Amino acid sequence: MLRRAKVRTLRRRLLIFISWPLLGLLAISMAADYQSALGIAGEAYDKALTSTAIALVTRLERDHDDKDIELDVPPAADAILRSDTEDKVQYVVFDENGRLIAGDAELLALPPPKEANRSELADARLGGLQVRTASFRYESATLTATVIVAETTHKRTHAAGRILLAIVWPNLVLIVAALLLVYFGVRFALLPLDILGDRMARRGPGDFSLLDESDVPGEAGPLVRAINRLMDHLGAAGRAQQAFLSNTAHQLRTPLAGLQTQLELAVDALPPEARPRIERLRDSTRRLTHFTHQMLALARSSSEGALINDHQAVDLSGLLEDAASDLIDTALAKSIDLGFETAPATVEGSRWMLRELVANLIENAITYTPDGGRVTARCGCDDAGRPFVEVEDDGPGIPEAERERIFERFYRVGANGGEGTGLGLAIVKEVARRHAADIVVEAGAGGVGTRFRVGFPRPVAIPG
Repeated sequence: MLRRAKVRTLRRRLLIFISWPLLGLLAISMAADYQSALGIAGEAYDKALTSTAIALVTRLERDHDDKDIELDVPPAADAILRSDTEDKVQYVVFDENGRLIAGDAELLALPPPKEANRSELADARLGGLQVRTASFRYESATLTATVIVAETTHKRTHAAGRILLAIVWPNLVLIVAALLLVYFGVRFALLPLDILGDRMARRGPGDFSLLDESDVPGEAGPLVRAINRLMDHLGAAGRAQQAFLSNTAHQLRTPLAGLQTQLELAVDALPPEARPRIERLRDSTRRLTHFTHQMLALARSSSEGALINDHQAVDLSGLLEDAASDLIDTALAKSIDLGFETAPATVEGSRWMLRELVANLIENAITYTPDGGRVTARCGCDDAGRPFVEVEDDGPGIPEAERERIFERFYRVGANGGEGTGLGLAIVKEVARRHAADIVVEAGAGGVGTRFRVGFPRPVAIPG
């Protein structure tokens, strides 16, 4: 199974290559800011905790007998120390032998400080709670004692949340603003390429003119020059192909016409018993001439270079008059009433291609209309001002299920679809496509026969 290739546009690549590193830098910056702010807040809480421990150390003294150590903390001071509404604050004081002097005995389980006369901070767990401790071992000539103050970390956690929130919102705004700037900056920077793409998309299939490089960014210059070289090569190839097909059509038409003329003369000159074979040969030559003409016409109309320098104002009524002179004998041979209803209508395009379109529509109608039938060709402009060509017959009609397939090459309606080559409507479809025209196939007047209607775009004034 073939996997569809993922489309990667230049805009998308630029956005990815710029946005992801930018997002990474912003994420690193946000993490660094958070850690810095958290460190500053934690340092403030640690200073307060250390000050409490040192304050307790300053209240240590010997009793009157100089035997025991006492902590001189008034009950009011003790109440203030423990009055924190958010965190639980505890302390303990013990001597060098580990004997409790004052405070909470459960703190004796905490590890003592390692150095004397220096505060130490640490994290610990006490009673299932995370606590922050400040410890101080005081040593002097008169006494040795240790003070440990422990505080739960609720305020620190809440402060960390508030810091994170204060950092996230500005950074999110910064990220969104940066991404928008990158997005619109990339769009603005690539706008000349979008304009170039629009100019290429609006070109017709036969337009091989060179692109203007004056307003193209320097980075796109090599691409535009390469496109211009390709256009030049395609234009030359299209012109060569058109010249070859035109020469081929001209060279083939003359000997085929001469052969048919000689066969016509031979039919009258030969004895009666030899005439049937020559007549069959004459009819085959006529069909070969017609088929060759249609094959070359289809090749010329299908070529992407068919419209090079071939645009002009074409009068549709004049084309119908030409078709009348060319096809009147064919219609008379089948006793078909061939009528023309013309009104002024002008289109812009290739005259010879539009002539092929009209001729094939009329010839197709004559071919498939029974002897004694009626074929009417019309041209004019509709209510919207769009030129049209219409050919209607009173033949057997085309089943609705087959109306799309009749434009396929070599397809003919029914098993023995007349003597046509199956190329006439394919030529009509190709010429209509090259002129941005649409084709409608429907039943004729009263539901009898077939009506082909080719609608062209509104005519554009062509400079003289």
